[in-house]
Amino acid sequence: MKGNFQRLECSGSWEFPGFGKCGFTLLELLVVLLIIGILISLGAGGYALARRSAKEGQAKADIELFRNALEEYRVEYGRYPPAVGPVAVVTNVLSPLVSGELQAVDPWGRAYQYCSTNRFSYVIYSQGIDAEDDADNIDPSRVGY
Repeated sequence: MKGNFQRLECSGSWEFPGFGKCGFTLLELLVVLLIIGILISLGAGGYALARRSAKEGQAKADIELFRNALEEYRVEYGRYPPAVGPVAVVTNVLSPLVSGELQAVDPWGRAYQYCSTNRFSYVIYSQGIDAEDDADNIDPSRVGY
């Protein structure tokens, strides 16, 4: 084993026969770190997108369950339940029907919204990732869902 490599006195590096000095320059290390950083950022971005898509999918599935409960209500009473105000919290409207079967809040922690425009129609939606604007509301009845 001693004959295969020898320690260089000046730098503390190892020298292998046929390979020359082993070690990396600072530039090579920086390039490797840059590549690792790019891969991590791509992975984190993909993870965030997948997480958001999963939450939107959960909200859509919850809304479909609420719609089924609303249809049961309409079959039983001949109309959709009235909203208490312009917009009501879904569980307040559906509590007689669902009895704890459905989640009261969307994946972002806010209550699902219900608006009954008249006896025969309604709108049910989640406010989405931010409650600030309507652009990201989760409403499967909108075009594109």
